[in-house]
Amino acid sequence: MKIIHPDSIAGRTLIVLVVGLTLSHLASTALLSSDRHDAVLTASERVCADHVATVARLLDQVRSDSRPALVAALNGASLAVSWAPQPAVAASRHDGHDLPLVAEAFRPYFGDAAPPRLHVAHHAAPGPRRSLWDNIVEGFPQDQVMAVSFRLSDGSWANFELAMARAATLWSPHALASALVMLAGIVVLGVWATGWVGRPLAAFAGAADRLGRDVNAPALPETGPREVRFAVAAFNGMQGRIRRFVEDRTRMLAAISHDLRSPITRLRLRAEMLPEGEARRRMLADLDEMEAMVSSALDFARGEAESEPTQAVDLAATLEAVCDNAADMGLPAAYAWDGRLVCACRPIAIKRALANLVENAARYGGAAEVRAAKGDRGVEVVIEDRGPGIADGEMEKVFAPFYRIEGSRNRKTGGMGLGMAVARTIVRAHGGDIRLENRPEGGLRVTVSLPQEPVG
Repeated sequence: MKIIHPDSIAGRTLIVLVVGLTLSHLASTALLSSDRHDAVLTASERVCADHVATVARLLDQVRSDSRPALVAALNGASLAVSWAPQPAVAASRHDGHDLPLVAEAFRPYFGDAAPPRLHVAHHAAPGPRRSLWDNIVEGFPQDQVMAVSFRLSDGSWANFELAMARAATLWSPHALASALVMLAGIVVLGVWATGWVGRPLAAFAGAADRLGRDVNAPALPETGPREVRFAVAAFNGMQGRIRRFVEDRTRMLAAISHDLRSPITRLRLRAEMLPEGEARRRMLADLDEMEAMVSSALDFARGEAESEPTQAVDLAATLEAVCDNAADMGLPAAYAWDGRLVCACRPIAIKRALANLVENAARYGGAAEVRAAKGDRGVEVVIEDRGPGIADGEMEKVFAPFYRIEGSRNRKTGGMGLGMAVARTIVRAHGGDIRLENRPEGGLRVTVSLPQEPVG
């Protein structure tokens, strides 16, 4: 079905060209062949009629005893002549189309030679029945013979059978060769033309996909047809605006987080000057939380602004290191080792994203069980826990910055609410995504999909 109904614009355009031009060529060939067929047959009938009229006049002018020898001398491969008392063509077999042509040829020699003096008919040439392949190779129709019976002046009949010229038809070898040559030309030129038209669109689609992974990707060259150039120019303008928006947001977030440290420090100094008590302890705890949030915000902004080169990484070794680090922190995490798993990524960034996911599963889900495998479209990392899972309404919210599920709002056990946001930002920057789902047996399953190709 992909050959009949391809997905690409180039493929569909090529199918339209091939089918449309082939049908048009076949229709034109059929019309031209029909005209040529009629013209050849008409000319052949006139020649045959003139030949018969000449021979009939010759037989009519010689004596009866000389006619058998003359008939024997005139017989050949394309002409059969006989002299008999009765006509070989019955009067009831007149061919209405050919009779006027033959009568017209006889008129200069015999005047009006209309029936019952002249009988004309057509029939197929005798011989074995031809196969379909023979008909295709040799051309339709079957060989035709013009049969004429003419009554001489003494009442006897001269009978003639002449083989008529066969006209080439739509199924002739030349017509088939012409169609094949035309089809080959359409395919060759069509492939080149559709590739020439579709190449800028493919580059445009690739640039759009690259933008989703790297907002700092180089601008797309403005080449190709006018409409494509306009679209590319608009796309490059949009990419520039998005880049400036992200940079402005990152700088603003970093500036706000940096500027907040000074008043937090002053508040901490003033709080420490207060007398010992519950109010002083709570104030210092709030300041610690504020400082942790500011630090997390700075890390988040710094992580978005950093540009780390892509390289081939053994993702299996990275996952094993992440699980070992989590275990060193007292968090139960295990990775099912299954050999090397090479993937093109930014090593530090992807390790940070996987560490956030594994630590979340181990901290809030009781234990983290990690496995990874290579699929058709890339690498999939699955992280499962044994916790209560997440409500359907919370599935998307957990990726929002600083959002924390109710059960993790205690600062001693819960984070700042940036772990999932950072993880998805990093994974999507690699051209992948993160999917959450509750396990039927209990717990949460986090699936990380990463492409194997480099992303820039």
